[in-house]
Amino acid sequence: RQTVEPYLTITHQTAAFNQSAPYWLDVAAFEQTINQIGRRPAADDSAAVEALQTAVTLYRGDFLEEFHVRQAPLFETWLFQRRVELRQTALTAYQTLTAAYVRRRELEAGIAAARRWLQLDLAAEEGHQQLIRLLADSGQRSAALIQFETCRQYLADELGVEPSPDTWALVEAIKTGSRSDRRPFILSPQRPQVAHPFTPSSLPFIAGPPIAQPRQFFGRQREIKRIFNLLQRPPLQNAAIIGARRSGKTSLLHYLRTITAVTPSHLRPGQRQDWLPDPAHYRWVFVDFQDARLGQAANLLRYLLEQMGFPCEGRCDLDAFLDAVSDNLDTPTVILFDEIGVALERYPELDDAFWESLRSLATNQVDGNLGFVLAAHESPAELAQHSGLGSPFFNIFGYAAQLGPLMEAEARALIASSPIPFPAEDVEWILAESGRWPMPLQILCRERLLTLEDGETDAAWREDGRRQIAPFINKADG
Repeated sequence: RQTVEPYLTITHQTAAFNQSAPYWLDVAAFEQTINQIGRRPAADDSAAVEALQTAVTLYRGDFLEEFHVRQAPLFETWLFQRRVELRQTALTAYQTLTAAYVRRRELEAGIAAARRWLQLDLAAEEGHQQLIRLLADSGQRSAALIQFETCRQYLADELGVEPSPDTWALVEAIKTGSRSDRRPFILSPQRPQVAHPFTPSSLPFIAGPPIAQPRQFFGRQREIKRIFNLLQRPPLQNAAIIGARRSGKTSLLHYLRTITAVTPSHLRPGQRQDWLPDPAHYRWVFVDFQDARLGQAANLLRYLLEQMGFPCEGRCDLDAFLDAVSDNLDTPTVILFDEIGVALERYPELDDAFWESLRSLATNQVDGNLGFVLAAHESPAELAQHSGLGSPFFNIFGYAAQLGPLMEAEARALIASSPIPFPAEDVEWILAESGRWPMPLQILCRERLLTLEDGETDAAWREDGRRQIAPFINKADG
């Protein structure tokens, strides 16, 4: 009391920090600055970039590193969650900062930011890509190639995977001197990372972003089995995943492309992954049509070729794309089209001729080694009709998986993944209120877990949960 009493609020039961006293807290300053800046400051906004750089210097290690309280499980759970949140915020900030320096052509600052990013998460392949690119652009070609070897070795030793095709293509372009700054390298969606301590994949319930970690994906086993059966041998057959918004379509696409390659140690006990006879032989290409860059035919074609391992030098038009794939594709390749409805509604360059060429390529020119899986809110034929397109491409999807609520056993398995078991009456209430739809189910599980971690014993969380799931229940049911 004699030393710090103005900064404490003390009762017979508790001693707490007095937040009304004048103070400065690094964690608060760190989070407040980053929240104010947003995810992508403009390249010419020097003040925002400088503020972001100042904020990340406040992150000097994990939150309360090496601090523990014995016999306080609720505190330890909260501490773990805050470490996860703050580390992810720092990772996102360094990712944003690196991209800002790349756009501003501030190479030395970009290199420093990328190195710090990788110090926090050496499994972030996108961070390796950025650092390789920055080193090459600054004239450090040998250092760029050494960085690639560091990336390749880590992914092999720790995750049991190879670098993605776009990383290989970038390095080959550096080796041959064919890379041009006038043609920006199109990054593929970042590889879903395998879970390791203090990453978002350690969180049990994902409400909002698509689920990228196979061990956190529950349900859809019937649909998964049917789709993999279509892809087990040439000719690869095509499938459509149809469902309302927030029914898990994108998460299912991510699961298809990752489940057969992830190491068993990063799966749940008994989780099946033996869907394909030779999974390492397959190549998966994920296309998110919400990325407007892929709405331009040349960008999309170049991206597809880079993902297939056939980089396109010079102008990349439809003829060059068809020639490259028909001449070189000899391994099973599955293209996953996410939000294809966006492509049909917004991107006039992707016309009938484009889609007809894809159909011809898959059915006549690559010995059955090319297949498609698309995700949409309605069937391919209905999408094409509403968009005024008549391409026969939309008639080759012989299997359509209609996503509804999870089966009861699947929903119960998801609930049981909570690190703190839920009371039986809460389990039944969550099943009933969510209708077993994935998004409401995840939200209600998350809310209940947080209240249990905080030691709350009343049922107020249920009303909060109802308000949060209302928009998603309406969309799912509609």
